[in-house]
Amino acid sequence: MDVTRNPDGSHQPPYNPEWPPHLQLEWVAGVAAEETGLRINVINLGDDKYALHVGSSGQSPMSLSDAYAFLDGVQTGAREARR
Repeated sequence: MDVTRNPDGSHQPPYNPEWPPHLQLEWVAGVAAEETGLRINVINLGDDKYALHVGSSGQSPMSLSDAYAFLDGVQTGAREARR
């Protein structure tokens, strides 16, 4: 999902808590991509398993909670690299 940041700090499209879990994860990945400048792709593998690809590397398969933790790590690493 392509997510952009508005001048007021909000995001487009706005987050919708009624989206199914894979769309929620794609939105979070879009925000992380916007913040880090990295290309992040989410692949829904079915059976509540996901693959996340950051640039040319990736992790697969992982649970939804592991996917969120992975995205947190990507953002933390990007912040540290900018220091």
